[in-house]
Amino acid sequence: MNASSSSPSSPKRRWFLRAGLAVGGAVALFGGTVFWRRGIVDNKLTEPGAEVIRAVAAGVLDDVLPAEAGARTAALDAHVKNMSRFLGNVPPMLRTELSVLLGALANTAGRTALTGMVGSWSSATPHDVQRALERMRMSPLETVQMVYHALRDINTITFYSASDNWKSVGYPGPLDI
Repeated sequence: MNASSSSPSSPKRRWFLRAGLAVGGAVALFGGTVFWRRGIVDNKLTEPGAEVIRAVAAGVLDDVLPAEAGARTAALDAHVKNMSRFLGNVPPMLRTELSVLLGALANTAGRTALTGMVGSWSSATPHDVQRALERMRMSPLETVQMVYHALRDINTITFYSASDNWKSVGYPGPLDI
């Protein structure tokens, strides 16, 4: 039997080594970048984590935030401060998971992979964020859907639990019993 009629030769060993090194390098780079840009450090939001929270809050809470730019900025500033306090008080394991999640979303590769959003969070409009969140909500991957729910839920819980926001949403506060 001649060599041309046998099965095709397998890829060379060097090709596998190069591919393995490339994949390993990409994973190390992505993982290292997520660690470097964690979302929570010393029980407080980092700058990258706060950037993600601010943008997601602007998208999730768009209709209940003040329309006037100055008041909207002040409301988002207060929300990020409240969120940092909230995240600093969740159980340590959950805080670690949220820190990694915010770090991954702050990372260009992680943000693009999870949300499809190429631009930065700080340059995104509320509509851009809403589209990205909708993409996550409708993802065929349950993990991505869980990320969407986590982002939406922690933002709404923190916003609506702050008594300073009750008047702006028409809630008079708890009844005196």
